Amino acid sequence: MNQEDCIYKDVCTQDCKDNCIRFLEMDYLLHTSNIPKSKQKALPLIPDSCDMDSFIELSNIRDNIKEFVKTSQNLYLYSENCGNGKTSWAIKLMLQYFNEVWAGNGFTNRGVFIHVPTFLIKYKSTISKPDEDFEHLKDKILNTDLVIWDDIASTKLSEYDYSILLTYLDQRVLYEKSNIFTGNILPEKLSQVIGLRLASRICGDNTIKIQLKGGDNR
Repeated sequence: MNQEDCIYKDVCTQDCKDNCIRFLEMDYLLHTSNIPKSKQKALPLIPDSCDMDSFIELSNIRDNIKEFVKTSQNLYLYSENCGNGKTSWAIKLMLQYFNEVWAGNGFTNRGVFIHVPTFLIKYKSTISKPDEDFEHLKDKILNTDLVIWDDIASTKLSEYDYSILLTYLDQRVLYEKSNIFTGNILPEKLSQVIGLRLASRICGDNTIKIQLKGGDNR
């Protein structure tokens, strides 16, 4: 094990050992999460003044992330602007969940990151060319504790795209699983873009809606 690979390297006070269970469990959780490698370490996020209240609310969710997941809550994190932290915050919340459940996890998948436009393209391409890894990813979506649906309404959905997403979200609602959605559409306009049924799954009664208004900070 290379200490440079450990996300705890800057805070851990223990001697680095090959059999460190925290490293092994977190490495497994990250490997099975589909979070892009470049995003697997939470970086500090600095809010614009207009987003202070939203950052405080997101921090409260982060501090109570186990309860958020246990009670099957959802989050719709949205902004009409790009680059102001929607995806980074979603991943930060998932990483915090991993951090709180790794002990005694037993190498069980607990969360999956889905970039929706990429997922839909891949889904259709594997109809004619099956991909075993992608099949495993689809299975995880149905069963894992927490799914991030990144850029959920960023592209126009075909009827087939719509049916794919609705099927997965219906199953997750049925089995009372938590979801984090990021998008660039205001909640009140969501049904106009992706349809009433899909919008109701994203912004239902059990969904916390938080808006970011700041500019591009990338």
